[in-house]
Amino acid sequence: MKNFFSDEMVQKIQENSEIVSVIASYLDLQPSGSSHKALCPFHNEKTPSFTVNQEKQIFKCFGCGEAGNVISFIMKAENLDFVDALKLLAERANISIENTSISDKEREEINKKTLFYEINRIAGEYFYHKLTKKNNQAINYLNIRGLKSKTIKSFGLGYALDSWNDLMQHLTGKGFSLADIKECGLIRQNTKLNTKAKQYDSFRDRIMFPIFDIRGKVVGFGGRTLDDTLPKYINSPETLVFSKSNVLYSLNIARKNTKNRKIILVEGYMDVILLNQAGIKNTVATLGTSLTNQHAKILNKYCDEVIICFDNDDAGKKATLRSIDILDAVGLDVKICILDNGMDPDDFIRLKGEQEFSYMIDRALGRVDYIMLTAKKNINLNTSDGKIKFIREMSILAKRLKNPVEIELFLQKIEKEIGVSYNAIKQEIFGNDAKPLKSLNKKYTSTINSNNKYINPITIIDRKGSIIAETQFIKFLLTERENIAKVIKEIEAEDFTITSHKKIIKYLYNNYSDFDMDTMMEEISLEKKTIQEIMQIDIQHTNIRKNVSVYIKKIKRNCLIEELQRQQKLLEDTNKHNKKEVEDKLLEIGMRMLTINTEIQKL
Repeated sequence: MKNFFSDEMVQKIQENSEIVSVIASYLDLQPSGSSHKALCPFHNEKTPSFTVNQEKQIFKCFGCGEAGNVISFIMKAENLDFVDALKLLAERANISIENTSISDKEREEINKKTLFYEINRIAGEYFYHKLTKKNNQAINYLNIRGLKSKTIKSFGLGYALDSWNDLMQHLTGKGFSLADIKECGLIRQNTKLNTKAKQYDSFRDRIMFPIFDIRGKVVGFGGRTLDDTLPKYINSPETLVFSKSNVLYSLNIARKNTKNRKIILVEGYMDVILLNQAGIKNTVATLGTSLTNQHAKILNKYCDEVIICFDNDDAGKKATLRSIDILDAVGLDVKICILDNGMDPDDFIRLKGEQEFSYMIDRALGRVDYIMLTAKKNINLNTSDGKIKFIREMSILAKRLKNPVEIELFLQKIEKEIGVSYNAIKQEIFGNDAKPLKSLNKKYTSTINSNNKYINPITIIDRKGSIIAETQFIKFLLTERENIAKVIKEIEAEDFTITSHKKIIKYLYNNYSDFDMDTMMEEISLEKKTIQEIMQIDIQHTNIRKNVSVYIKKIKRNCLIEELQRQQKLLEDTNKHNKKEVEDKLLEIGMRMLTINTEIQKL
């Protein structure tokens, strides 16, 4: 099915999602005159400043400024994009999305997915019942591992009996066909011709871990043996609703609990569950497979930084190095947490507790430091051959770095680590290329002032491109105002360089939940001509939704370049300003700008 909702469908979902009723399922709303009030869920406060206006069907927090309609509330509260927020509200209002304009084939697929979700849900309830309703070795195993009954319930853990067909009989008794149960991966075909049973249960005598999609629907299962029998873990096969490369375990929980837009990536089910039990809920795991490019793209929707905390054995180290490259490729910041004594997260949290684990997370290494540390453990740096080998291994990483400031700092780290001169290291890594760093930073290297190593004046082409990006971006917000809530945290009005554009953006940000074009024209009448000119711009030839992130980065980059130029002027007057402070500020801004430029090149 295409991720498409007609305007009529969006309106229908909103009309059937009464805002007080929806928000009351999240907050303790109390009547206050013609409105309702509660403590804001988006910032810490002691006095309620979060207000819901039933008549206008909007909310606003007068403490932190968050505001919007029922859709934008769900997007914020559930950390969902616009499409998934609509899907959640549609499901809550019992509105069938199959009524949208779709083909018969797409409709058939939707119906089949709905059936598979139901089969998996009932199977999950069956497994949970078998685990919790009587004493068995599975519940004893989980108790020994430190799991509390509340945790077992919240993750829906279960037990598959040591039986060939108990689940199959349960599901067929509910009216499901063997063909559909088999297609869900819950039973298998018997290939032995000398037996009577044609199918048998896929999971037998295993602890069961339901796997949920982003909206909390059961899409598959993982099963673990109670002893050392191999394979220790098995997962559901690929189905219409389940693909290991597209699902991260517990992302449905982590997306609502990201701390400072950070997510911790671990290896296994038990790592995630025990960390959650300790209150560390921004944790996800891959499902017995290596991290994929699709996993990285999914993570990029919900966080800005991923902290890898894999097992510290050889397999874990290799998986960490692979994951660093995959996550970096989509523009995510990556750090690596190495736990004491080679412990995995579930052992560490049980033995040392949440406070110590959080301390280790805060001390996580950047990718450069981690790769250097890993290489040092296998090389004797007290010998000349060891130092040469170390430099050659580091050269592979150095040549992959795109940020010239990062390269500069990296080479300085190598110099400090092995006691070989900076110039010799640079020569060994980059050969006879005399200007490897300058060539990477050519766009922002001054040929006018040798004291200014970071910037040239903005070219006319760059300046024009930035203005076009600003006008296209404003046109996008004016014509598709439901997207304002999604971009409001990504770019500020002060990032815009044109004064009239700043005023328009400020007005849109402050009034998008109750927006009226005529009112805007009256309240910022001095910008009326600019608004009219922007509205006449033809952008039909442009895929505006696809390019909006590029526009944001282009606008931000231009703002940073102008800031760099201001710092450059300060440098020229050393009698009035502290030169070192200005240079430090220049380097800081330059690093931010280079990071944004690198992200643009990846889009």
